[in-house]
Amino acid sequence: MTPTFPHKIPSHSKLGLPASARFLVAATSALLLSLAVAPLATAQTSTLVVMHATGAKSPAGDTSRILPPLVQSDIASIKVGGKPATIKSFEPLLTGSHGIQLVIALDNGQQIGILDQFDSIKKFMNSMPPNVEIAVGYMVQAHVRIVQGFTKDRALDGAALRVPTRLEVSDTRNDTGGNPFGCLTDLATKWPDPDPTKIRAVLFFTDGLMRGNSVSQGGDADNPNVTAAETSLQRAGILPFPFYFMDPHPPTRGGGGLLEGPQNFSQLVRSTSGGALYDGQYAPSSLDPLLDRLYRVLDSDVVVTVESPGKPGDFKQLDIKSSKPEIKVTGPDNISLGNVLKTKYVPGAK
Repeated sequence: MTPTFPHKIPSHSKLGLPASARFLVAATSALLLSLAVAPLATAQTSTLVVMHATGAKSPAGDTSRILPPLVQSDIASIKVGGKPATIKSFEPLLTGSHGIQLVIALDNGQQIGILDQFDSIKKFMNSMPPNVEIAVGYMVQAHVRIVQGFTKDRALDGAALRVPTRLEVSDTRNDTGGNPFGCLTDLATKWPDPDPTKIRAVLFFTDGLMRGNSVSQGGDADNPNVTAAETSLQRAGILPFPFYFMDPHPPTRGGGGLLEGPQNFSQLVRSTSGGALYDGQYAPSSLDPLLDRLYRVLDSDVVVTVESPGKPGDFKQLDIKSSKPEIKVTGPDNISLGNVLKTKYVPGAK
């Protein structure tokens, strides 16, 4: 006898889940999706940014008036890429916990050191605290030729200084290639040690003049060679400190007027958080006063660890607001998140 059932059993395809079970599945799927997306949306990267105080009406990069070091309360807000960022740590530059890499580069087309300039440079080297590593290089044909890598041995750095002969500086094959700022652009892509935990800076001695086929600006127009160096230095996170030096007996190579070098320096440092070192239209008879000024500039700088949305290596605009109307808080216009630097440096390369 065939059994009979009072109700038809629904097929599996028509059965469906209870409402409570369907809700649970949907909630679980949404949670898993949010967990997968959340790390991408909230990823934060820490970046070391060097900042200092300037007068509210002072031009960026002006070192003629050095203000006391910032305190954290001087900073009202920070934005990176237009988005709010937070301060993770705040330390003085020279006496803080971060290592500093300083390249000292000399224009190979000038006889720097023919008088007592090397004594002044060595004195400055020895004044640097133990957290500063120094490398020495020469600016030759749009490159910086490193002759002594980063070291804390000041004697090694001092021994790497040499005076080009009169014959060398008379040969245009030994100068900057007519573009000292091209040397900086090259250095930014070939930094000797791209350690993201260390601050990067370059102190370079040159007259800042464009020669040969290099482009010189007209009037108040920006020099494109300097603009290229500005951008490269910001991407590499390098603070530039151009020191105006002109050989007292330069070979006849032509070039711009007395004001061109300082004008180029001012353009270079306006967006990079560095500082221009010159005093009037002429090169100083002694390097000591301006090197002493540089020490005071570095001593007034602070290192702010900024945490912001984005991936390491992203190049973002930096906006800093001061909490005091009488000062500006100055930093670079743009930063590479995480202080990431892609370098092409090859030891011993010319």
